Amino acid sequence: MRKTYLFFILNLFACGTFAQGNLQFNQVVIVSTTDLTVPAGKVWKVESYQQQQVGITGNGTIASCSDLTRSRPYYIDNNPFYCIEGIGYGGSNMVVTAGNPFPFWLKAGQTSRTTCGGDFLSVLEFNIIP
Repeated sequence: MRKTYLFFILNLFACGTFAQGNLQFNQVVIVSTTDLTVPAGKVWKVESYQQQQVGITGNGTIASCSDLTRSRPYYIDNNPFYCIEGIGYGGSNMVVTAGNPFPFWLKAGQTSRTTCGGDFLSVLEFNIIP
């Protein structure tokens, strides 16, 4: 019995020493074409990426923000990511590509932005409470 009690106390102490803290909602952040950085002591939960208007009919990179035939990327730490999942076209053919599922999390110091002014990332910002 004594060993069980000691084991329980040691495990309780060990689990408590690895805690990361609690999250407290702080604000909603809208990310557009200007690089925004996650502040120290905070984390971002990126909920969605909204494009003003787009149609998927072409391949390659976009020529300009008025090019509505291609999906536009959003950027995390200057790396482009495309919000593409299943694309269907004509008849029974279906092309399925690896998508970037939402939500995803960003830690302090990471940056994000969109390609065009009418596009935005919808973000929830949380304070990390020790």
